Amino acid sequence: MNFSEDRIKDGNVILVIDDISKDGKSFLINMKIQTISKAELVNLKDQLDLEDRMRVLRFVFEEFKREYKSDI
Repeated sequence: MNFSEDRIKDGNVILVIDDISKDGKSFLINMKIQTISKAELVNLKDQLDLEDRMRVLRFVFEEFKREYKSDI
């Protein structure tokens, strides 16, 4: 509910989910919402250099900040 239709259509929504059912993940993928598990994110981190890690963390920080400022 907290993602605008434009953000979803543009593919600018990523959820980090620790555990999700296959049906739940399929539902989100059908809505064009990308998902990544906590384990996948930790494995990905090991493949990035420091600059890329900082870029990803900056993006995550901005998304959390936006989320906490929202009305929902």
